[in-house]
Amino acid sequence: MKRPFALLLFILLLLSVDSRAQGLAQKEQVASQLLTDLRSSTDDSKSLSLHAEFKKAMAELVRSKDFFDYPLQSLKIADLRSSDESVRLLTWNVELSDLSYTYGGFVLHREEGRDRILVLELTDVLDPYSPKPENTIDQKNWYGAVYYKIIDFSFQGKTQYLLFGYDGGTTMSNFKILDVLSFSGQNAKFGSPVFKDPKSLKKRVVFEYANMASMSLEFEPKRARIVFDHLSPESPALEGVASYYFPDMSYDAYVYDYDRELWNLEADVIATNPEDIGERFYYALNQKSEKWKKTGCAQTG
Repeated sequence: MKRPFALLLFILLLLSVDSRAQGLAQKEQVASQLLTDLRSSTDDSKSLSLHAEFKKAMAELVRSKDFFDYPLQSLKIADLRSSDESVRLLTWNVELSDLSYTYGGFVLHREEGRDRILVLELTDVLDPYSPKPENTIDQKNWYGAVYYKIIDFSFQGKTQYLLFGYDGGTTMSNFKILDVLSFSGQNAKFGSPVFKDPKSLKKRVVFEYANMASMSLEFEPKRARIVFDHLSPESPALEGVASYYFPDMSYDAYVYDYDRELWNLEADVIATNPEDIGERFYYALNQKSEKWKKTGCAQTG
């Protein structure tokens, strides 16, 4: 008698799991359709209204039971997971008629030793034409960006998460961003004093460059370093005007110091060939087409 009963419980469990998966797929489809409508809108008022609807649909999806491990199928937004499997980060952008952007996102944190998932919405409060903040901020005072890479690292004996971000900025300039995600109580924190330059210790690093330029900002796990294009003004007379800064064919890097648990700036490094970088797969934003494309290569040792 025990076997038929155990078999029945197993079947009921499978049906329950399948039902939850179908429910998640349906919620994802609703969000995906809203995102399609949002991407095709050319009116700012309509776009902002659709964005509000999309964020509500996303909130319902990400707060659903079992979402943390659910792989998105049709929804093309930036979707990152930390290698320790405790953080999932989803972000997206909305283009406005003046070719500036507003952003949205959610942070999911699987708290250590607990079954619950902390879900936090990222609220973009920064005007596209305002400078990025230098201080530590929380999810309610976010500056807005699409994150395309997340790297676990240790700082003061605790795990923090290095973020690589992109902001399409305005018609004059774009931004690449290095930031750090951590958690304090029921809040996400952005910014941590881990970027060591010769004269300062920064909580985040913001690169602003010409709208017509393309800047590389990548991670090399074999060397535990972040390599990026060195930016210089188009002419000496434009020194300090970031919207006229372009890559100058040299490279700098932030190299991780395992003893001090800091990222130290090193100038004029030799960049590695792309096949040696060894990145994971992630969705990256094509700056020209504004479409998401899965890119990267398999992680190497």
